[in-house]
Amino acid sequence: RARGIMREAFSLTDICLPSWDDITILTGLDDRDAIVDYLLGCGVELVALKLGEEGSYIATQESRALVAPFPVRPVDATGAGDCFGGSFIARLAADADPFDAARYANIAAALSTTGYGAVAPIPHAETVRARLEQGVTVIA
Repeated sequence: RARGIMREAFSLTDICLPSWDDITILTGLDDRDAIVDYLLGCGVELVALKLGEEGSYIATQESRALVAPFPVRPVDATGAGDCFGGSFIARLAADADPFDAARYANIAAALSTTGYGAVAPIPHAETVRARLEQGVTVIA
């Protein structure tokens, strides 16, 4: 019953930003492409699957790619997923394509794990842009 309700919710969703742990429980699937196929099949237009220290997997009906993580020495992951989500949506709102938005969001989320707590370590945009110039890549 819960999966049926979630399928209905996904059918009303344009952009879905699930974490790996949450979406595997909600769908019962454990393959990255199967999860994306399921979500896109429900009507989701853009999937940004958060993979933690492995980066993110971005998918639309037309294309999909693994966006590499930004390497850091994390001390506390509290709020990293929220930092990714906010950064990703903000970049989309600024007309970035989903893959560029994910590069930015991966860096912001990674940097947010280098301090303690959910708010204090959130990086400023200038810091993220400086790191972005170091070349985070799309793996494909």
